[in-house]
Amino acid sequence: MDKETYRGIIKCFLLILILTFLTNFISSIVYGSYQETAEIVSEDEVHESIEIFINADKSESSISFFLVPGISNLQVYLDDKKLESCEAKEKAGETEISCSLENSFIGKHFFKIEFDSSYPLIKLNQDRLMFRSGYEPIVETKKFLFVLKLPLGHVIPEEPNKDKSFFISPEEELLYSDGQRIVLKWEDKLLDEKFEVSVISEPLKKKFNIWPIILILMVIFFLLVYFKNKIKYKKARNIRNKRKPKSEIIEEHLMESEKKIIDELKNADKKELWQKQLQLKTEFSKAKLSRVIRNLEARNIIQKIPFGNTNKIKLKIK
Repeated sequence: MDKETYRGIIKCFLLILILTFLTNFISSIVYGSYQETAEIVSEDEVHESIEIFINADKSESSISFFLVPGISNLQVYLDDKKLESCEAKEKAGETEISCSLENSFIGKHFFKIEFDSSYPLIKLNQDRLMFRSGYEPIVETKKFLFVLKLPLGHVIPEEPNKDKSFFISPEEELLYSDGQRIVLKWEDKLLDEKFEVSVISEPLKKKFNIWPIILILMVIFFLLVYFKNKIKYKKARNIRNKRKPKSEIIEEHLMESEKKIIDELKNADKKELWQKQLQLKTEFSKAKLSRVIRNLEARNIIQKIPFGNTNKIKLKIK
């Protein structure tokens, strides 16, 4: 074997060793999708949830990732099974999480992380609150989504001499309200650089609105005028009624058939007639006459006096 052949074999062997070494240290994991949701619970607490669909080309017995400093209530799940063997190490500006697995995994899996922290929050003044955080893709990350939920009652400030980028950086893909709080979203189909976000919010300032008070006062005023006029009308009507004889007041509320009977009784001697006489004078049917007499008697306007098989009808009012 000549020297050139020997050198070629050595070079090939060294190249294989180097490739083997690099393969062992380069992660085989790819993030098919990465979604991080940060919900600002209060001025000193953020609850974060990270959901990752991972794809491992080769068998993995451990997994590592980096979070913000000062975390608490850490919970890690792999395929909805909670991992108990996770260690957290505080480093400069980050927390390294290392999880050893009882059974190695390969292929596609679902990975979820939940934790609390106050680190992303900075209180700027009495009202304003800044949230700042970020994510650096240590592995290939596809379909990246970051969601930020502002505290209840908080909004993005508005100032005449400052544009929106002063309060939100980078510009959000979507900003909306879920009915309770303001939500911001950022999305990237393939994240190939560090994502850093900064958002300033403040409590919604309630503006004093005088119109509801004016409306209520107007309603009260019109009700007072209405009831005052109604009372005046009722008093005037009572006065008019007092001036009228009782018979006139009653007659104003009688039906035509009832008035006809009253008129006949008024014109009769002693203000009374036999029921048969009334039927002849009014030309009412027997049934109708009986019904009208019954109604007048019930209101104490006439008196029905039985005489054998017939009745005498007498007018009671003067």
